[in-house]
Amino acid sequence: MAIGQPTSTMTEIYEQAQSRIPATISLPSQWLKSYEDFVIKNASSVSQMESALRSLTYIIPGRFRESELASETLHTSTLLLSLYHSSLLRRHFPSPFPPSPQTRYTTFHTARSRLYSNSAIILQTIQYTELLCEMFFKRRGGDKARWRLVVVLEVIKAVCRTIMFWITGKKMVVEGAGAERPSIPESASSTTEEVEGEHGPLISRDGGGASVQEARSKEWPMPRTGMKLPVLPTQDGESITDFLSKRVISADDIKAAHLLLRKISSIQGQAAEMMWILRPVVYALAMQRLQ
Repeated sequence: MAIGQPTSTMTEIYEQAQSRIPATISLPSQWLKSYEDFVIKNASSVSQMESALRSLTYIIPGRFRESELASETLHTSTLLLSLYHSSLLRRHFPSPFPPSPQTRYTTFHTARSRLYSNSAIILQTIQYTELLCEMFFKRRGGDKARWRLVVVLEVIKAVCRTIMFWITGKKMVVEGAGAERPSIPESASSTTEEVEGEHGPLISRDGGGASVQEARSKEWPMPRTGMKLPVLPTQDGESITDFLSKRVISADDIKAAHLLLRKISSIQGQAAEMMWILRPVVYALAMQRLQ
C-alpha cells in the first residue's frame, strides 16, 4: 500500500499537467486574437499609435549606452508592427477609394500564388530588419561578420525577387511588393455605406469625408431608374473640371490586374532584369573582398 501510494500520486500529477498543456498552448493564440480585435475596433487610431512609437526614436539617442542599437530596434519593431497591421486591416476594411495600380497588381499575385506572397513577405521583412542586423553583427564580430551577413541577406533578397520574376510570367519586379494599407474612415465601426453612396463614392480621392451626410441629402434621384447622382460642386473654389477629373476612369482602372505590366519577351530584357536583381549581390561581394 505504501509502495503504490507514490505511484498513484505521480500519476495524478502527470494527468493534471497533461490536462493543463492544451490550455497553456492556446494562450498565445488567445492573446493574438485579443490584440487583433483591439486593432480592428481602434482601426482609425492605428496610424497614430505607430507614429507615437516612432517618435520615441527621437528621444532615445544619447539617453543611455548603445542607444543607437535600441533606437534602431524600436524603429524596426514599429515597421514590422505596421506591416502586420496593414495585412490585418486589408482583410477587414476594404478601401472606400479605388485601389492604386500597384495595389491591384500585388494583390492579384498574392492571392494567386502562395509562393509569391511568402517571397514578398520575406523580402519586406529583410528590408525592414537588415540595418538592425547589420549593426548587431558589426558590434559582435566587426566588419568581417557584418559584410558576411550583408552578402547572405542580399542573396536571399535576390532569390525572392527571382521567384517573383518567374511567377509573374517574366514581368518586371515591382518595388514595394506588399499592397498598400487601405484608408480607414474616422469611425472604424461605421459601415461602408457612410463612406460610399448607393452607386459610387461620394467623397473624392483627396479625402474630405466630413460632409458626407450633407452631400447625400443633396443627391438628385433620377426619375426612371431611381439612381442618385452626387451634388455638383458649388463652393470651396472647386470647378466642374476638377470635380469630373477626379472621377475619370483611366486605362489602368479598367485593365485586368495581371495586364498592368507587360511581359518581358526579349532575351536582352530578361537578362537586364536578372542583372538588376543580382546587382546588389555583386556589390556586396565586392565590398566583402575589399574588407
